[in-house]
Amino acid sequence: MSQQVHTPIQAQIQAANRSGRHLDPVADLLVVGGGIFGLWAARHALKQGKRVLVVEKRRVGAGASGGFLGALMPHMPDRWNEKKQMQYEGLRSLELAIAELESDTGADCGYRRCGRLMPLSHERMLHHLQERISGAARNWLDERGKQIFNMEHVAPEELAGRFPAPGVDGWLSPHIAPFGAAYDTLSARINPRSYLSALARYASEHENGSLVEGAAVTSVDPAAVSVSLADGGVISAGQIIIANGWEAYGLLSGIDARIGNQKLTGRGVKGQAVLLDLPHDDNLPILYDSGSYVVPHGRAMDVDAAGFANRVAVGSTSVDDWLPGDADEKALEAVRTGYDAADTGFFDHARSFCPALASATVVERWANVRPRNTIPDPITGRIGTEPVFGAIEGHARVSVAAGGFKISFGIAHLPH
Repeated sequence: MSQQVHTPIQAQIQAANRSGRHLDPVADLLVVGGGIFGLWAARHALKQGKRVLVVEKRRVGAGASGGFLGALMPHMPDRWNEKKQMQYEGLRSLELAIAELESDTGADCGYRRCGRLMPLSHERMLHHLQERISGAARNWLDERGKQIFNMEHVAPEELAGRFPAPGVDGWLSPHIAPFGAAYDTLSARINPRSYLSALARYASEHENGSLVEGAAVTSVDPAAVSVSLADGGVISAGQIIIANGWEAYGLLSGIDARIGNQKLTGRGVKGQAVLLDLPHDDNLPILYDSGSYVVPHGRAMDVDAAGFANRVAVGSTSVDDWLPGDADEKALEAVRTGYDAADTGFFDHARSFCPALASATVVERWANVRPRNTIPDPITGRIGTEPVFGAIEGHARVSVAAGGFKISFGIAHLPH
């Protein structure tokens, strides 16, 4: 997913680094990180007429944003809170944001509001579903207070007819759903790589935008509003946004970054997924059960010889203890992106509830590390994992966008 770099700013940076001098501000906004948060920050700033420079340590899509799962699923609509409201606003508005991005770039991001189907394996789950159906009626609303998305119960005998799949007894196995399934109309899917590529293209081809890959930021100086690079160079800007995924925590720890009197802390959580060759009509919902996702993708990802969409993504894992002790950069990279062939429980479970997967072949295996915040509440001590956006205390020109974990793609486009 390598992007063209605007040469004027790149030449300025290289010349400054060779001479050892401090580079004067080259942009109104410097974005550290070429993932989904960083590239949306760049797009918003460019839309406002600002000069923007994005620097990425590796390449666009080299981190957690560059996978292929692409599930855009809401939290359950009962027990409503601010985090769920934020995510809902993101999922509700994303369709329009994607349409505008596609119009600006000519890209096809593979977005479709496909819905989500979740099996009900126990009778008590029917009671929980009724609470969620009521919650959707209260909370999944438009600006006028009208319900625009719903959650419903699909009876067991209706599953195969409503959600058919070629050659098998339904997209969702009736054997794992003796009490039917919950179905919501809010969930959607997107092709993460096409989406990220469109954002990167917008940033790099805009007359006020530049994107530099292979530029590793090693430290941040909030007072000087500058960053230091691994090659010894220094870049200054009018503002800085730190949005480099799980590696942001290392940068932030060096400056004791705080928002709302809380120190910004977090960790990387490794996940992995598989991509399958499975032709389909692209009219199927996401399937989800017990941490396993099955996400049918459209023609923007790939097609077979007959013109059918033929990619289905399956994920995912969440592994906290993945960092090797005292590993050098090369070893760390190998572990970060290394697929663990012994950790395939998510795939085995997916095949148990989606019989169509039995005939599919694996075309790609993927692994990477997601950022997850671990910020203790100053009063209760409860660890908060919600995403954090905003300026660092005492340094209004240095901001953070960190910790999206599994909901990043549904909220990154929101103005923060």
